[in-house]
Amino acid sequence: MIEWKTEKFTPSLITNGRLAVLPVGQSEGISSETKWLGTELAKDLASDFGKSQIVGPDVVSGYLKDPSVAEILKNLKKKSAPDTVRGIVGLSPLGQKLHVRYLLQTDLRLSEVSGGAEHVRLFGRIWDTEDDEIIWTGYGEARGYVYMFFPAVPASFEKDAAVAVKGLVKEIERR
Repeated sequence: MIEWKTEKFTPSLITNGRLAVLPVGQSEGISSETKWLGTELAKDLASDFGKSQIVGPDVVSGYLKDPSVAEILKNLKKKSAPDTVRGIVGLSPLGQKLHVRYLLQTDLRLSEVSGGAEHVRLFGRIWDTEDDEIIWTGYGEARGYVYMFFPAVPASFEKDAAVAVKGLVKEIERR
């Protein structure tokens, strides 16, 4: 886990500044999976931080028709690798349009069957739109079986992804 900015982050910042969950990016998986993941992530965050503090990816997607928003999100998507942050500036217009201070950018990094079980890793980072800085990074992941005894039955993508989402939310809360 990358720790270069996390000392600036506490979960109370979300309560005070609102958080937008950006549509989940994907280096793996299919788009219907990533859409479902973003919705689940927003629901879990809303249950922990309050509905009024979380703006879901469906609301963010509604702003994609605005060329300035589309450009910012395109730039963020290009820079989604955990070690690539150069050139990210000008997030404040997006924050202002969404009425949030923080953006949660997530990517489905791994969605594969490994050793007979689905393996899901969801990488996330929180951006401060006023400072154009990453203030938190982390991930949630899961690999599982419905039954561990013979015959082992792998869990579905949805079950493992739900565990990965809960893991990511717990990481955010843990700070």
